[in-house]
Amino acid sequence: MPNRLSRLCLLLTVLAGQPASAQAALQPLLLALGEHKPPYILQDKNAGIEYELTTSALRLAGYEPQVLFMPNQRAQLALADGRVDAAISRNGPFVSVPYIAYHNMAISLCTPRLRLDNIAALGRFRVAGFHNAQRFLGAEFAEMARNNADYVEVSPQPILGNLLYSGRADVVISDLFIFLQLPLPPNLPTSSRQQPVCSHALFPPTLYSLSFRNPEARQRFNSAIRQLARSGFYEQLAQRYKLQDKQGRALFSPDTIVRTPQGGQPWTLSSVALLK
Repeated sequence: MPNRLSRLCLLLTVLAGQPASAQAALQPLLLALGEHKPPYILQDKNAGIEYELTTSALRLAGYEPQVLFMPNQRAQLALADGRVDAAISRNGPFVSVPYIAYHNMAISLCTPRLRLDNIAALGRFRVAGFHNAQRFLGAEFAEMARNNADYVEVSPQPILGNLLYSGRADVVISDLFIFLQLPLPPNLPTSSRQQPVCSHALFPPTLYSLSFRNPEARQRFNSAIRQLARSGFYEQLAQRYKLQDKQGRALFSPDTIVRTPQGGQPWTLSSVALLK
């Protein structure tokens, strides 16, 4: 543990306090990331878990990232057109190791009458998904969506919270940790604000990588992100953003499995860790 802590302290010192001469030697790299989606990307603050992971790894790899925020699909088009050097992606010319896991889940208000043991069970309920959910969550989910007359997709994501808390949807599909930080409907009664939601892990984690135009940049990023993982940087971010399980593991790490018990995992709107 002391060695790991020492490595983390050294890395943080390198990342945060490089002398001007070292910073000047960094190669500029234009990076396209997704738009504002707390806790992963806080666009107005140049912060967030994903922002800090990617920019820290790139600096450790010898680059000075210049970040552009855009929808994922547009980011990948910008990479294909040569307008950026790297972009968040799940495929592309030179794809890195996965550096982050998103956890798309079926989310409901906690109630015994609502049981979700598999994707097909969603067909019995009014379901609202994020935009293009049918494209990302597999063939079984796409079939359920086609056959469910009460399935809709909405954007932006705060609409999902409005639909769930107002009773106009029984289940919403969202990354769990994005949903827990969505702004609440302004007229939501206090009793509803205190009501826990239950998450149901029906889908495997969605692993994201960076795709690069240059294979050397991909290789250097891979080495840097592995070094950050070994140093405890993921756990340090998880503690700061309050996104860790009871064992202290980062819930957004590609190596962390997020399970839910039968009947769903309850969360409150102020949850900082798994409740069970």
